[in-house]
Amino acid sequence: MTTIILLLISYILVVAYLLQVVSSREVMKIKGTIDRANRWQVYLPVYGYFHTKNLPFLQREYTEVHFKYIYSGEQLGKRLGGIALITLLVYLVLIPISILFYISFKNNALRTGLITFGIILLILLNQGLTVDFGKQRGHDNTMIGLIGLIPIASFFIVHKKYPQVEQNKRRRLKDIFTIKNIGLRILIQGQVAIMAVIVIVPVIYIFGMAFSDARSGVPNTIWPNSPNFNSFIRLWNDTNFKIWYVNTLKIAIINMLVGTVLITGAAYVFARFSFKGKKAGLLSILVLQAFPSFMGLIAMYVLFNKFGLLGRPTALTILYIGGSIPGNLWLIKGFLDQIPKDLDESAMIDGASKLKIFTKIILPLSIPILTFVAVSMFMGPWMDYMLPSYLLNHPAPGVSFEDVPKQWTLAVGIFDFINDVTKADYSAFAAAALIVGVPIAVLYMVFQKYLIEGIMAGATKG
Repeated sequence: MTTIILLLISYILVVAYLLQVVSSREVMKIKGTIDRANRWQVYLPVYGYFHTKNLPFLQREYTEVHFKYIYSGEQLGKRLGGIALITLLVYLVLIPISILFYISFKNNALRTGLITFGIILLILLNQGLTVDFGKQRGHDNTMIGLIGLIPIASFFIVHKKYPQVEQNKRRRLKDIFTIKNIGLRILIQGQVAIMAVIVIVPVIYIFGMAFSDARSGVPNTIWPNSPNFNSFIRLWNDTNFKIWYVNTLKIAIINMLVGTVLITGAAYVFARFSFKGKKAGLLSILVLQAFPSFMGLIAMYVLFNKFGLLGRPTALTILYIGGSIPGNLWLIKGFLDQIPKDLDESAMIDGASKLKIFTKIILPLSIPILTFVAVSMFMGPWMDYMLPSYLLNHPAPGVSFEDVPKQWTLAVGIFDFINDVTKADYSAFAAAALIVGVPIAVLYMVFQKYLIEGIMAGATKG
């Protein structure tokens, strides 16, 4: 209660002080006495009011009547409303930040996050101001942006390496270090820094956990005091991680190759051929896409049990491929619809068959969308837990219950490290996540160009 009363009193005092400053500056404008000495005296509490009141009127068109108008109830009310609202917004921002700083002194993870945020913000601020400095000197290129990542020295490097352009000679380095420019930069790049912290800190924590050798509990620190590779050795030698990896890799490769070929062929037929039931087929596929896969779990289990597919990892590809057909078929069809049919007709005049048109013309032009679909289908089995845990926990024909864990995929096996209290191994869980995540990240980086083109194409075409 005392804290709330103190906050309320401080809020009233701040609003009153700002009201005095704003009103006094208005008085200085009508009196024509805005100079450096008088400007600073305005910011003195109470004294600023009497100081500006006693200043002489240097502009003949203004008199004491105008002074009284500035301090009239109507004008003070307007200023008070605006100042009170702005101050309230500032308080609503500063109070949570202050609480975070206070808690950070007792919480290692929060303190690390705030420090990381501060470092990233300073780097981005330095980079942004360096780019502004380069623009003021008449230069705007990527190299200046990269130089801006060098703290402080970036300004001297740009000053020496990029000479001033003639028409920008009046501009100086101090022109970019204004309160307004720095404030805008902090607001803009502070948001980027927050997003970077949200992404970077969990990644650093996972790396730290992987090298911490923690088994029964989650580490309280973001990085261990004595990093080691024990969790990786234990993961590789004492678990079925290698078998899980091979199982998942097989499913992913089959899913990618077979699924992409089937979906591409079907999409080509729907995009280039006319036949009865085409529209009804497309609509049926679209409706099927609206139903989540878990609605058919019981039916899947019964079918897999009847056909003897329970406990067989590669049999999951049937479900993955079938489930990915509706969305990806519409995606590829939308892309193929934008490829001019004149190309097909020109090739047919030259004697090309439908198969040759498809392989020599359509496929090369469809690389972006096909890459996107192939990578998406390759990624699916690595992330899925629900279907494997449901259909692979039953022993396959000729397999004993003790060997059931060897049927699992990575998602099921890794989750067992934190799900089963008797097998809890958090550092092994983090190590496995890194081993799985790093190749996936590299895959995305290698195919980044095609993935972006595929996403854009699927979003705008069709």
